[in-house]
Amino acid sequence: MAVGRRLRLDEQARFPHVPPVDRGRVRIVVLPVLTPGIVGITLGRWVLVRRGHEHDDALLGHELVHVRQWRELRAPVFLARYLAAYVRGRLRGKSHWDAYAANPFEVEARALSGR
Repeated sequence: MAVGRRLRLDEQARFPHVPPVDRGRVRIVVLPVLTPGIVGITLGRWVLVRRGHEHDDALLGHELVHVRQWRELRAPVFLARYLAAYVRGRLRGKSHWDAYAANPFEVEARALSGR
């Protein structure tokens, strides 16, 4: 994986909805491609964004909420709860995108980031 860049202090100030610890530990990695339909994804403190979206504050604000969620719950718990919520949605007949959108982790990230 490419070395990720840290957020500068002026960039960190744009995301007051995320604790300073997460704004300081995040690493942004810009990739030429991601899965179709995806412009950003968070894996721990690593935020992977599709080239051309690296300055999208709404996207970064959303992904920073996920950085906090990963830190607070730790990887195994975060992944288990995230996946379980998605699977519950699918089992209730929701489409992929509807199950994704209804996932409580995504709902929180959208609410806090305004995305």
